[in-house]
Amino acid sequence: MASPTIPFSDQEIAQQAAGSGGRATTILELQSGIAWRSSLRRANFRGARFHVDTGVRESGRRVVNHEFPKRNVPYAEDMGRRAREFTVRGYIIAYPRDGSDVLQQKNYIPARDSLILALETDGPASLQLPLLGVLNVMCTRYRVTEEDKFGGYCVFDMTFTEYGQAPATGTRDSPAGVYYAANNLESATTNAVETGIKKESEAVTP
Repeated sequence: MASPTIPFSDQEIAQQAAGSGGRATTILELQSGIAWRSSLRRANFRGARFHVDTGVRESGRRVVNHEFPKRNVPYAEDMGRRAREFTVRGYIIAYPRDGSDVLQQKNYIPARDSLILALETDGPASLQLPLLGVLNVMCTRYRVTEEDKFGGYCVFDMTFTEYGQAPATGTRDSPAGVYYAANNLESATTNAVETGIKKESEAVTP
């Protein structure tokens, strides 16, 4: 008995569901699965492509717990949002024949080395995950696993943290820059006045 063909496109899913009288026989034939499949994007980091097995997004609130003597009720102080962290398990696998896609090659090593180079390059970069959109992140650590029994296959366990926004650098037009310039001007004015008063006092001293 021949095994059923698994549909890969939304059109094939809809055709198989319609051919079965509207009765879905596998999870891939469910009409509800078409919407999220149309949102899938090819994963890459700094332009280096890879397949994704699992993707985890983690965040929360930065909370400082205050506990007081002789008091049973604590106070949880909210200090802002915790930096978002993304844990991704990706993989690169050899294909039986070369295709037009960089991930569909008999030799998987160039794609593996390209991803390693991207992960070790300094500075933030764009991370595209299948369902999380484009993220501006930095790679904090990664691990590559290759096993002898799984030839032509490597697994990447990667951790990224959101890059966010750098604090004010004190440029002339920024609020920090204006405050810094005002303080400098006040100090210079005070010094000039004090110096002038001192000179006047020395001039009138007999």
